[in-house]
Amino acid sequence: MSVLNTKTRFVVVFTILACLTLSLANCAKSGNKADKPDVEKEDTRPLRQRYSTAPQNWPKANWYQGVKQTELAVFISNPKPASEEMLVLGKALFFDNRLGNRNNSCASCHVPANYWTDKAIVAAGGGNRNSPNIQNSWYLNGNLMLDGRAATSAQQITLAIESPHEMAGKVSDLPKRLKAIVGYKPMFVAAYGNEDITEEKILNAIAAFSNSIESGKTAFDDFVEGDYAALSDEQIEGMHLFRTKAGCINCHNGPFFTDLEYHNLGYSLDFDGQYDYGRANFTDKAIDRGKFRTPGLRNVSYTAPYLHNGTVASLDEMVDLLIDSLPQLQGQKIAGTLSPHIKKLNLSYDERNALLAFLGSLNSSRPGVQPPVLPQ
Repeated sequence: MSVLNTKTRFVVVFTILACLTLSLANCAKSGNKADKPDVEKEDTRPLRQRYSTAPQNWPKANWYQGVKQTELAVFISNPKPASEEMLVLGKALFFDNRLGNRNNSCASCHVPANYWTDKAIVAAGGGNRNSPNIQNSWYLNGNLMLDGRAATSAQQITLAIESPHEMAGKVSDLPKRLKAIVGYKPMFVAAYGNEDITEEKILNAIAAFSNSIESGKTAFDDFVEGDYAALSDEQIEGMHLFRTKAGCINCHNGPFFTDLEYHNLGYSLDFDGQYDYGRANFTDKAIDRGKFRTPGLRNVSYTAPYLHNGTVASLDEMVDLLIDSLPQLQGQKIAGTLSPHIKKLNLSYDERNALLAFLGSLNSSRPGVQPPVLPQ
């Protein structure tokens, strides 16, 4: 009897231990599964399907270390538009060649029909800089001029009027000069409520008109806003490359495709063979040598030539140079240190063409602005 009880007790204990061991093993398996995150599966859907959604759901961009991650975004207008009367006055001043001493005006270098550029290698008055596209310049406040030396629109306009290479005038002369033009008096009254003509009023009116110059909506904007047929398959592939393999998004991002930062792309020699040190010319910092502000890319197809010195004649050439990590051709040299964002890209010919096709989706209608009848 005691032997039987001993055997029974042994079987019971063995069974309990076996169940406990099995239970612990299952718990361990369950715990291991919870501890190991699921491997993210590759999204094999067509690119059109992957991008036909809100930007926050797009494939992950290829962000470089230390870059502020700002996604591509839809066009936005100046949130603080000026009054119609102010814009009428500012437009007249913008087109008036009597503000300087070289028979030219702001519109001489920023021509509406040319998407607000002059298509010249360097500004018509001389100097060593290419005339930038001024569309959406309201967004640049604090980073005006190619090297960012103007913090406000009024400062930028003053520099343009007084530069010997541009209008060669003096802002301090303008109130007296404009008071002698009878037709300006009612325009200042309409814009400001009185007939006083001052330097500040003149600069602010030109700034108001300049900041009203916008690029407008594009096929890219239509796509982002839900019209998923607005881009071709090639353009969508180009957008994907722009954000991933090509890494363009690291400098060209946000609603205007610029990070508003300053980068060194080399090509530092001007047409006299002299170094243009860019931002360092006024900051006097060695780290800024050769740096210029990242240009926006809206209407980029229409604003050749490119770079601060206008040495790259076409968008095809510009893209090819960037793909090849910006070799310094035509005897060009690097002042300072080339941006670490410049990397050799292994893009095929078809990928290169897709990238160009996407850049074409950033184009908007040609500006229809006509010169005003100037006051006499």
